[in-house]
Amino acid sequence: HKRPEAVIYNIAGTGFMDDGLAFNVGNQFIFKKYTHETGGTEYKDEKAVVFFPDFEAVYKKDNWAAFFGFGIFAGGGSLEYKDGTAVTAGVLAALGSPKHKLDVYSVTMGEIAGLSYVINDEISLSAAGRFLHSTQDMTLSCSNATWQNAAVNGGEDVGYNAKGYGFGGIFGINAKDVLVDGLYLAAQYQTITKMNMEFKSTTGNKAAALGIVKGEKFKNDLPAVLGLGVGYYITDDIYASTSFNYYFNKQAKMQNPMGATDMEYDDSWEVGIGVDWQVLEQLGLSAGTMYSKQGSKDDVNSAFSPVLDSLVTGCGVEFKVTKQVMLTGSYMHCRYFEKDYGTMTLNKDINMLAVGVTVKPF
Repeated sequence: HKRPEAVIYNIAGTGFMDDGLAFNVGNQFIFKKYTHETGGTEYKDEKAVVFFPDFEAVYKKDNWAAFFGFGIFAGGGSLEYKDGTAVTAGVLAALGSPKHKLDVYSVTMGEIAGLSYVINDEISLSAAGRFLHSTQDMTLSCSNATWQNAAVNGGEDVGYNAKGYGFGGIFGINAKDVLVDGLYLAAQYQTITKMNMEFKSTTGNKAAALGIVKGEKFKNDLPAVLGLGVGYYITDDIYASTSFNYYFNKQAKMQNPMGATDMEYDDSWEVGIGVDWQVLEQLGLSAGTMYSKQGSKDDVNSAFSPVLDSLVTGCGVEFKVTKQVMLTGSYMHCRYFEKDYGTMTLNKDINMLAVGVTVKPF
C-alpha cells in the first residue's frame, strides 16, 4: 500500500499512497533446473532467464489514484532440453529414437490500467482491466539423416509459433485502521481470462502428425484468482503480513498444444507470511516464506515444465539513495516437491534474483 508495486498485488492499496507520481521498474534473473527421469535416464533444462521485467506507475491526487502496470503473468522463459525429453523420445521411437533437442519459449505478458477511490480515511475501492498477450514457440531439432528425410525433406526442425490474446477484470478493496490502528486488510479478485492460442506458423511437413496445423487453435485460459491479505504494524518500523491466494483452475480451460487435448487441473492455493523491518531511515530489510499447493493430478502435468507443490523462501533489501529514489534487491529460492507422473518422476529447482528502482513523489 506504500509502493507502486501495489498495482500487481493490491490495486486498492494505491488509494492510500502519497499524492503525486510514483513508479517502479525492475527485472528478475531466474536460474532453474527442470528434470524428469524415466527408465534410469534423466532429461533436464538448465537455461537461465535473464530478462523478466516489470513496470508499475501510480498517480495519486486527493481521493483518486490512476495506475498502470506491465508484467509477466504466466510462463516467461525459455526451456532448452539439449538431449530431448522422454515425451519426444517416445514420439521419435519409430525413427530409432535419434538424438535430438527441444527448445520451448512461452510467455504471457500483460498490461493493467485502472482507478482507485478512497471513500473515507479507512476504505479504498479499485477496479482495473488487464489485457494479456501470449506467445509460444516450440522447435524439435535433430541432425539424424533418417529424421531429416522422413520429417522435413532434408531440413532439421519441426515446430510452431502460436499467439493468443485475452482480457479480464480486477477488483479490490483495502481497509486500514478499521479495527485497531496499524491493521490493514485487503481483498482482490481477478476474473478468468479466456485465451485462444492460434498456430500462426508451423515448421516441417510432419508437424500435422503432431497435431500442429496452421490456423488451428487451442485454449490456454488463466484462471480466476481470489487474494486476501492482512498486515499489522507491530511497531512503527516493523510490519508483519500474511496472504492467501486461491486459484479457480477448474473454471479455466487448458489444452495441450499438440492435439488440443484437455488438461483438467484441480483448484490450487498458496499461503504466505512475511516481515518488513525499517532498520534505518535509508535502509529496510524483509523476509518471508510461502507454501503453494498446486492442482496437478497424477495423470495431468507437463514433463517440459512441471507443475509441482513448492515452498518458497526469500529476503530483500531496500536502500534510499535520496528521499525520492530507492534501490531494491531480493533473493528467492523455490523448493519443489518431487512428483510421479505416469512412468516419469518430475522435479525442479529455482533460484531468483531481482533488482529494481522505485521513484516516489517529489
